[in-house]
Amino acid sequence: MPNKNKRIQSRANAIATVWGTLAKDETFGGYTLAQFQQLQTDAQGKSATLGTLDAGYTDARMQRNAAHDALNTAMLNVVDGVKGSTAKYGANSSLYKAMGYVPRDERASGLTRKTTVTAGTGGTTTGTAKATASPAATVPTAATSGSVKN
Repeated sequence: MPNKNKRIQSRANAIATVWGTLAKDETFGGYTLAQFQQLQTDAQGKSATLGTLDAGYTDARMQRNAAHDALNTAMLNVVDGVKGSTAKYGANSSLYKAMGYVPRDERASGLTRKTTVTAGTGGTTTGTAKATASPAATVPTAATSGSVKN
């Protein structure tokens, strides 16, 4: 769908052209041709102003993004400097932690041992061992506790 304002401007141009050609000295709707053309000029001026403001807004957004990119690079360099200054600070320092990072000594290893439940003829046992040679079913613990999400 075309822009409403462009459609209005196009129709106003056509009306002004025909009006000026066929009935230049007539008054329609309380407007003379000169008054109508002045309204048309005002509308074009407002559209041009919006175009300028839009370009300025786009430029300001681009400048803001460039400033944030420079700030992010500087921030990462500062944090890297704290981590690299092992004599005084380093990756385990309170300064590093106060900056919002997790010191190396406080990081989890990431190793997890999944617990399994082995149901056999002799009862149920819980442990980390794999299923034995007997025809027993191995089911993850989370599935038996009712916390499985679909």
